Amino acid sequence: MLIYGGISSEREISIISSEGIYNSLLRNNYEVIKIDADELLEQKINEIKPDVIFNALHGYWGEDGQVQRIIEKTKVPYTHSGVNSSEVAMDKYSAGEEFINNKILYPKTKLIYFNELENYNQSKFPFVLKPRNDGSSVGVSIIKNNSDKEKYIKKNSNFSEVLVQEFIKGKEIQVAIIGDKAIGSIEIVPKNEFYDYESKYFDSGETQHILPPRISKKEKELVEKIALQAHKLLKCKGISRSDFILDENNKEFYLLELNTQPGMTPTSLVPEIAKAEGIGFDKLINWILNDASTNR
Repeated sequence: MLIYGGISSEREISIISSEGIYNSLLRNNYEVIKIDADELLEQKINEIKPDVIFNALHGYWGEDGQVQRIIEKTKVPYTHSGVNSSEVAMDKYSAGEEFINNKILYPKTKLIYFNELENYNQSKFPFVLKPRNDGSSVGVSIIKNNSDKEKYIKKNSNFSEVLVQEFIKGKEIQVAIIGDKAIGSIEIVPKNEFYDYESKYFDSGETQHILPPRISKKEKELVEKIALQAHKLLKCKGISRSDFILDENNKEFYLLELNTQPGMTPTSLVPEIAKAEGIGFDKLINWILNDASTNR
């Protein structure tokens, strides 16, 4: 069973990801039932009784431990991370606390209620605003002045809590983890100010993907080591992708977030990194499926 779609702001991305996954599963000779996941998911799983569930959901409900909790109740093996790992990774504030407590560098962060943002005085521009719980860089903006802040407030009034983070300028480096191994990293030079939602999924080739990244061998080994440390720290399963900034001033890597359900679209980074390491898309999808289990 391939579950996709869902009810989050990343529904469209999940649908795009699911198309490539579905075709790959067919090429791998699996019988596949596609389910656009909703509140009847548990009932559908119990009716269909699949051998395994491939989770292609993104964002709220599908990536934050809620769907994982539903699937665990059915005792059907499933892919990607389990309840607790998904819950913590999706909560950027809680994940950041975990990273800091384990000596992984994370941007200076303050958590505030969205309705406090209007009167919140950040002494230094630019800074970054992002929702506490969301993926694919949804609702992430670099705020350069009060006008930017006002635009952000008008556009994102559905958020309940936001993170106010220091802006760190530097190279954007992404690392892919498969199982218990960092398989590689990639540098992103986005067409916009940072690797945002549009750059990730609706880019027409303007964002540069640089493989291998333009960092030293020592730096590459270090960032991949940190990504694996974070993956293990949150007890992630299957695959994950960690997003870093290499600070242009102090040359330190700051972990921005860890993604337990990285995208599987034609422009997604984990498949691209895997391909460069000799792991084709079909082989990657097959590995993810074979890694499925219960009690994740």
